[in-house]
Amino acid sequence: MIKNQMQSWLIVSLLFALTACGNNAPIPGEITLTDAFVADFELVDHHGESASDERFEGKPMLIYFGFTTCPDVCPASLSVLSASLDALGGKASELQPLFITVDAERDTPEQLRQHLSFDDRILGLTGDEAALEKARQNMRVFAAKVSLDDSALGYTMDHQSLFFLIDRQGNAVRAFDDGTDPKVLARALERWL
Repeated sequence: MIKNQMQSWLIVSLLFALTACGNNAPIPGEITLTDAFVADFELVDHHGESASDERFEGKPMLIYFGFTTCPDVCPASLSVLSASLDALGGKASELQPLFITVDAERDTPEQLRQHLSFDDRILGLTGDEAALEKARQNMRVFAAKVSLDDSALGYTMDHQSLFFLIDRQGNAVRAFDDGTDPKVLARALERWL
């Protein structure tokens, strides 16, 4: 009898703990970032205007590093990002989504503007190779040029594919798998809005 009561108490306690966590429980693919990740950049947006991290101070940012000629990963990730913004509804205006290129050679402001024209909420950022490398290094993002000898493109970019969340104070706080269900990602983002 005591054993059954203990089991019942344990189950009730566990259910209470899970309920108490509510929306604060991490989602699958959510990573807590340390202070080794720094959202510090001096770039140019897809309208040709200066875009540093200070420009977005006081507004959470969701940053994705990719490139416009990416054949599959980046388009899929941008679809997740756009659908997550849709799922946030009116709260999406409280978040600044950024697409930072890893391809300084091809991704001009005009190229980014055309590429992101499907969703005007996402702002594309570019710059020279040194500025983009600094932004990547600060966020610990891997990217490397890979030759494509049998392609008219000549090369592609191998890169890490995550969404990075920066809080209102400019701290990099979370990273999310880019394949996360948009509704699940939206619920996780709401905690920071």
